[in-house]
Amino acid sequence: PFGMLRGYVGTDLSRVNPQVKSVTCPYTGESIATVPAMRTDLTILHAQQADRSGNVLLRGILGAQKEAAMAARELIVTVEEVVDDLHAPMNAVVLPVWIVTAAACVPGGAYPSYAQDYYARDNAFYVAWDEISRERNRFRRWMDEHVLGVRTHAAFLRGLGVASTRPPAEGAEVPR
Repeated sequence: PFGMLRGYVGTDLSRVNPQVKSVTCPYTGESIATVPAMRTDLTILHAQQADRSGNVLLRGILGAQKEAAMAARELIVTVEEVVDDLHAPMNAVVLPVWIVTAAACVPGGAYPSYAQDYYARDNAFYVAWDEISRERNRFRRWMDEHVLGVRTHAAFLRGLGVASTRPPAEGAEVPR
């Protein structure tokens, strides 16, 4: 129903943001700052696998993917592959079909980030991206050519020199 934020206690944020409220912890009696729960219209995320029923398997460092998926009114998931049965390892997260609005098989869909057990993060891309994104016109040109100017994800990957069905090459150069 709400998020607790210990770091907000003792600040003036509640005076400038009416969404910040305080509650008293029933166990310790301490004052805890809270904010309303997020309920997004849509979350889009990439995962390793979906089964043919629509359940989705997430593995690796998840950040807030599970929470973002559960908080959304609608959830679109792209996956590396569709399998007959999910064999979820210990500590993996399975998003149930009833929260998944749509799923699509998009190999390489996490690129330039990583998909655990499929391919590594392309660190060279991130280094190049830092330069590309510093200047608005350069960023727009790059986006026009590599994102808006292509019709498919496979074409996006090809434009960056990455094969759509295999992991990104280690140290692949990002088109500038």
